[in-house]
Amino acid sequence: MLILVPWKPVAIVFGLLAVLMLFSYYGSALIEGKNPFAPYGGVANHVAPGQPAAHSAPDHKQVHKPNPARSD
Repeated sequence: MLILVPWKPVAIVFGLLAVLMLFSYYGSALIEGKNPFAPYGGVANHVAPGQPAAHSAPDHKQVHKPNPARSD
């Protein structure tokens, strides 16, 4: 038995759902004050004023001395 499915309306409905999801994502990002086109929501390089950096590198106080010249 062959089941015939009208694919044009199915494709239109999936397209409308995809557009709705994109618009809701952009709308919610704009409401929260984020840039929706920035990678990772623009959070990767953002530090709020008065907030310490998340990963600050420790200060290394080691002095690297060059190897003395060898005499054979």
